[in-house]
Amino acid sequence: MAHIVVGTDSTETSEKLCDYLLSRLDGDESVSILNSLHGGNDEEKVRDGKEALSVFEKRLADIVTVETEQNTAASDPAHDILTLADAEEADEIVIGLSQKRSPAQKVLFGSITQSVLTQTTHPVVGVPLQDDN
Repeated sequence: MAHIVVGTDSTETSEKLCDYLLSRLDGDESVSILNSLHGGNDEEKVRDGKEALSVFEKRLADIVTVETEQNTAASDPAHDILTLADAEEADEIVIGLSQKRSPAQKVLFGSITQSVLTQTTHPVVGVPLQDDN
């Protein structure tokens, strides 16, 4: 059984990540989803994060085992993703790739993505978050 760790920061990101996961899951996986709040325990951010996590429960729970976690300790999201992936011996990490940058800025990944990619031994899948329109 494969285990996938997913990091999400919004309902929009969750929808895109679920679309990707649904295209490849066969029911023999378990998925742990993390919402890590960089900046602390802000009531609105907590609510938004819970909504982002609920997307996975609604869309994937009938297919695979889904576990959600929200970290409100104001830590670094990349560190939280890496820690969860190591603790759960993940077979894969799935994260969203933001494309809200100029062409020159797109040469570099975002800091969370870059940290995850450079600090893990787990395979990482980056899912584009913007449509090609």
